[in-house]
Amino acid sequence: MEKEAKVKSTESSDENYVYFFDESKPIYEQAILKEGDKYLLNVRKIYTDDSYYGVCYTTCEHNFGIQHQFRCKDRPLGNLLVVDNKHEFLSKFTNIKDRYESPTLNLRQEEAHFKLPYKVFFYYDEYDRYCYTQYLLRNGRVLRGLYGAKDTKDLQRLLKEFNGFATLGEPTKNQIINFYQDKINSYSNNQISVSTDYSKIIVEHSTQYEQEWSDIKRRKSALQG
Repeated sequence: MEKEAKVKSTESSDENYVYFFDESKPIYEQAILKEGDKYLLNVRKIYTDDSYYGVCYTTCEHNFGIQHQFRCKDRPLGNLLVVDNKHEFLSKFTNIKDRYESPTLNLRQEEAHFKLPYKVFFYYDEYDRYCYTQYLLRNGRVLRGLYGAKDTKDLQRLLKEFNGFATLGEPTKNQIINFYQDKINSYSNNQISVSTDYSKIIVEHSTQYEQEWSDIKRRKSALQG
């Protein structure tokens, strides 16, 4: 017997996300990809001020539950041509080792107390080496960046890859603030997600669902004729 993913109802809220799917059909029939009891539920494009910014994808796995992960447009998986092409996306997705598991679950988390209007967490690997910073914003969204380099040569590569935002060791308070100010526009209400045509399960952030341009409301209206 197929095991269904734990998604509660046709329009249910997972703290900060809302889901829309055909409740009369099993989840495994609506998932983009099923691998055992693991599912790729949704792939959605993220736009900021009408400019494509990257891709978010939602997965469900028995041990870790529902996970939402993001890849910037300059990453192989986040490339718009890849995202729009189901075959291309799945080809790259299936090569990701931790595709059903949030990368943060394998790392040690430590809060950095900078007295800022958002929470800041540093993540370290098993060797206590700094990996990256994660921000928890007031609206529940997560911002990740300021990746840590292994050495000075690696730092130059990361600085080029992430437009100057990378560090050798833990970032300073000023670096934390500068990265936040550079990226915050992409995490404002100007950010819009649009599920791909091959996503039968639609997922969007609750702040978008509250707006008239909600992707779920638009699709519901189309179904109702």
